[in-house]
Amino acid sequence: MKKILFFLLLAQTGFAQTDSLATKPDSFKTVFKDDIMIYSTRAGDKTPTTFQTISKEDLNKNNLGQDLPFLLDNTPGVVTTSDAGAGVGYTGIRIRGSDNTRVNVTLNGIPVNDAESQATYWVDLSDVVSSAQSVQIQRGIGSSTNGGSAFGGTLSMQTQTPSENHFVEAKVSMGSFNTFKINGKVGTGIHKGFFAEGSATWITSDGYIQRASSNLRSYFCQLGYMKNNTLLKLVYFAGQEKTYQAWNGVPQDSLTTNRKFNDLGTDYGQHVPAYKNQTDNYSQDYFQLLFAQRLPNQFNLNAGLFATLGHGYYEEYKAGQTFNNYFENHDTLGLSSDLVRQKWLKNVFYGGTFALNYEHKNISATLGGLLGQYRGENFGKVIWAQDISDFDKDAKYYDGHSVKNDFNVYAKFNYELLQKINLYVDLQYRYVGYSANGIDDDKANYTFARKWHFFNPKAGILYRIKPAHQVYASYALGNREPNRDDVMAALANNKTVKPETMHNLEIGYKLLHRKYPFAINYYLMQYKDQLVLTGRLNDVGNPIKENVPASYRMGVELNGSINVLSKKEGRKVFAINYNFAYSLNKIKSFDEYIYTYDDNYSPVDSLTQIITHKNANISFSPSIVASLELVAYPVTGLEISLTNKAVSKQYLDNTSNEGRKLKPFYYSNLRISYRLPLKRDDKEIKFTLLFNNIFNRLYESNGYSYSERYFSGGEKTDTYTYNYYYPQAGFNMLAGMSVRF
Repeated sequence: MKKILFFLLLAQTGFAQTDSLATKPDSFKTVFKDDIMIYSTRAGDKTPTTFQTISKEDLNKNNLGQDLPFLLDNTPGVVTTSDAGAGVGYTGIRIRGSDNTRVNVTLNGIPVNDAESQATYWVDLSDVVSSAQSVQIQRGIGSSTNGGSAFGGTLSMQTQTPSENHFVEAKVSMGSFNTFKINGKVGTGIHKGFFAEGSATWITSDGYIQRASSNLRSYFCQLGYMKNNTLLKLVYFAGQEKTYQAWNGVPQDSLTTNRKFNDLGTDYGQHVPAYKNQTDNYSQDYFQLLFAQRLPNQFNLNAGLFATLGHGYYEEYKAGQTFNNYFENHDTLGLSSDLVRQKWLKNVFYGGTFALNYEHKNISATLGGLLGQYRGENFGKVIWAQDISDFDKDAKYYDGHSVKNDFNVYAKFNYELLQKINLYVDLQYRYVGYSANGIDDDKANYTFARKWHFFNPKAGILYRIKPAHQVYASYALGNREPNRDDVMAALANNKTVKPETMHNLEIGYKLLHRKYPFAINYYLMQYKDQLVLTGRLNDVGNPIKENVPASYRMGVELNGSINVLSKKEGRKVFAINYNFAYSLNKIKSFDEYIYTYDDNYSPVDSLTQIITHKNANISFSPSIVASLELVAYPVTGLEISLTNKAVSKQYLDNTSNEGRKLKPFYYSNLRISYRLPLKRDDKEIKFTLLFNNIFNRLYESNGYSYSERYFSGGEKTDTYTYNYYYPQAGFNMLAGMSVRF
């Protein structure tokens, strides 16, 4: 395996909105600075799909400590949330209603999503924006990339290209909830082909929710050499986080009495002090060795090796636990005890990717792929137990090991016909082999091995009516394997879980105009065997997902700007930026399970209620997501922005029950920034004030729900529904200053 990986090369080159290597034989340095490292995994101006690229400058406008999802909040169809309520710590993003397990995330073309859960944990990537050159969002399946299938969208991040000149940069910001951020960066510039850059960031915040603090550190370093037709670059990015847990959310009946309520770390209402170390602790290190080489005859090769290492645990106080449920052979049979446990995860994901690109006149093509292996260990330890001391604190009460092999190869072809029509074909084959064995945290033994073979074709056409007017249409087929929880739940219930399939149709129009850029698109995302929560539980009471035969998302998205320019200078003096998304998100038919419990809280299977729902709304899928930004530039360097965001109601489950929903919400943010340039163009001093939720709107952007019944005295009770929410902060502010010289 290792020998194979050392001969694999990484799929990275700049996206197609820039000139290719083949068209600039005299300026490899210029091309390098124009994002050559991610060309093969991004969409470009000739790709007939729906996407948006956000520049480094736009990303940094609001970068005062909040995670990347919050910096992308004003893009079409995006809804963000934060467990702590203030955008620092555990945050999430949904694109077209799809959560972060269905959004493919790459860093320099290398997968970021956790291989087993398929989720991206932004808390482990704190302040990645300070090291980013750009982020591209592809909505829907998009073009072929590396890693898991994109079922809602793709986030393609590129780390910064090196500065030609040496620099030192410092940023500091602070604000509500004792939020504080400090960042330092330094770069040597490019001298005789060599360059080196590095940065470090520290972010702390108490959070809006009680005991939802965050202590985050991140580091970035890149070393490289470029000469003539060759580029070699070593990239290192690391994130370390310690956050107090705020995962449980706030019960519905507490929203009016204490919106900041957090029961994690407490003795379930017994009025004892909260456990001080009810924390999540995790570190992740990304190593990337990247290589680019121009070859004869209009070819170029991009290649590399990578390794991602992760390790950490979350610690929690558990009251009234039966000790023998953890250690069966201990002599404390039947004894209950309060205890503290740690649940650990250690993993490594390593491999290589490659892309061979060709571009000449009206033809461009790419052959690329990835070969990677994930190895993980999940285990738990008890580090303290009340009145019980004679046990091994290093012993593992559960322990499981897993291996996941991921291989894909893709070929992309774009042909320009008559300088007006672009024909696009993108074919990908992906193999996934996933096996695991051990003892789960419910003390059940498990062993499984699964293999999946996926063929993911894509095709489209783009027509330039005039240079500024484009229309496009594309079709894509995507397949996605079940994640670890899905496989484990099916295994515990002697069932088979199927992979999901999605057919994606995109039709759009773009107006490329300096004053009035505009884009509108229609999409249809039709699913087969989509995995959804139905209320069904496994044998230890944990929720499981089941395949539903047919479901779909269908909608219209538009975004654009109106720019007012000064007549004399031609600079922008006022702008209106807007986006609007309307969608229908439906499951044609699925069965909801409501369990009945006896006096001992044991399920009575014969009394399980099954309710069939027809044409139900998919959970967490608002029909309307809209944003309006008003920006004024009164004088050179001064920018004043008022952003307004509105999201319609969302359901907490798939029943379309009005008693289980997130209410519609909207909020407005005000940003004031002033840039004072210094002698050299890339040197500056910048001041920023960010006022979030200026009208102090109280809203919840995420939550969950479950229902149950009881059987007592020979009678069934009514169904009880429990809703939990994640309130977001009211009015809050951040202030920052940056200096680059």
